[in-house]
Amino acid sequence: MPYFMNFVRIPKAGKSFEVLEAMKTAHAATGRPGNITVPVGGANQNNPRPGLISLVGGFATLDDVDAMQTAYLSNLEMQKGQMAIEELCDKTNYIVSEMLTGPEFPDGYEPTTVSRLSMTAKPGKVQELIEILLEVRDKVGGDSKNVISRSITGSIGSVRVSAFGTSLQDLDDKRVETLKHVGRIPELISANPIRHLGRIAYTSRG
Repeated sequence: MPYFMNFVRIPKAGKSFEVLEAMKTAHAATGRPGNITVPVGGANQNNPRPGLISLVGGFATLDDVDAMQTAYLSNLEMQKGQMAIEELCDKTNYIVSEMLTGPEFPDGYEPTTVSRLSMTAKPGKVQELIEILLEVRDKVGGDSKNVISRSITGSIGSVRVSAFGTSLQDLDDKRVETLKHVGRIPELISANPIRHLGRIAYTSRG
C-alpha cells in the first residue's frame, strides 16, 4: 500500500500567511507530490485557529517513509527550517497514513477544495467499515474518486475519507449523493464523523 504524510500546523495569531509561505518552501524542498490546504472553516473548535495541512505523498512503502525521516535527521539545514516553522505555530502534528485507495482524476482535472471526513469504527468493525466505504466510493461516481486512508498511529479504528472538488458547491453535491448510499455506516461507527473543509493553496506534482 502507498503512504503519505500530513503536517498539521496551527499558526500563532497574525502568522498564518507567514506559516503558509514557509510550508510551501518546505514542501517544494521534498521534491514529492502533494498539496497544502488552508481551512474553509475549523473542524476542531478547541484549536485557537484553524490548521494548515500539508500533504506529502509519493511513498510506495514504509521503507520510503523511513528513508525520508533518515534524510531529515541527518540534514541540519532541513531541521532548522522545520523548527523555524514550528516557532511560528501554537501547535504542530505529524501523521503518517496508509492509503487504502488513491484518488482518481480525469485528464485536466484541477481540484480546488478538499473535504476530509474522519470517523472511528466500533471495536471489531473497522474492516467492515472500510469495505462499505469502498463500495460507497464506487457508487457515488463523479469526476473524481475519493481517497480512503487510515493513520498508522492513534486510534486503530480511525478511518478518513478525502473528497476533492472544483468548488464548495461541487463538494456539497458529492456529499448529498453520498448520503444516498451510507447504508449501515452509522451502525459501524462509535461517534459522529468530523469533517474538515480546506482550499488548496499549493500543489506539487513531484
